Parts: sequence; C-alpha cells; structure tokens
Amino acid sequence: MKNQINVGVVGCGYWGPNLIRNFRQLPDCQLKLMCDTSDQRLAHLRTLYPEVEGHKDYGHLLNGAGLDAVIIATPVRFHYAMAKASLLAGKHTFIEKPMASSGEECE
Repeated sequence: MKNQINVGVVGCGYWGPNLIRNFRQLPDCQLKLMCDTSDQRLAHLRTLYPEVEGHKDYGHLLNGAGLDAVIIATPVRFHYAMAKASLLAGKHTFIEKPMASSGEECE
C-alpha cells in the first residue's frame, strides 16, 4: 500500500484552481489545504471542493497543516520567498513557472 502525499496549494487566482483540480484527482495525493489572501476566492473554491480546508495564512501550510508538499501558484514576485520558506520547512515544493523573478533568485 502506497502512502498518500498530503498537498497544499497557495494561490487560488489564475493557475491555482487548475492545480487544485488536478492534484485533487491524483490517486496518490490528498489535497488537504488551499491558501489565498482573498476570502472571496477561498469561499468560491470551498463551494467546489468542500472537503478541502481553506486558509489565508501561508505559514499554516508550512507549520501545523501536516503537509508533505506545497504547490506555489501565486504572482511571480512571491515565488522566491515562498519557495525558500517551503524548502526550509522540509516540504516538497512545486513552483508554477516562472520559478522566480531573476536568475539570482533561481540560484
């Protein structure tokens, strides 16, 4: 029996809903949490996926949510800081393209 990977998605704007839908359908993943600063976006997605918790605090994804992986689908200006925090928290990290705002941040 395979262990399921507990996943959270941050960013419920343009690409986030597509990633939420796709990760939710993977048999080896359990989408546990959606995160966004917009109450309206979270409320809408909770109507589509009522079994998935919605949260506004990104720190909760990293500490206390019991996630194995974090999917980052926020505006690019946030990618570097969020990805770094996720990796330092020991999470598998997927970053929607582009990876960061500059080559230096990618390094």
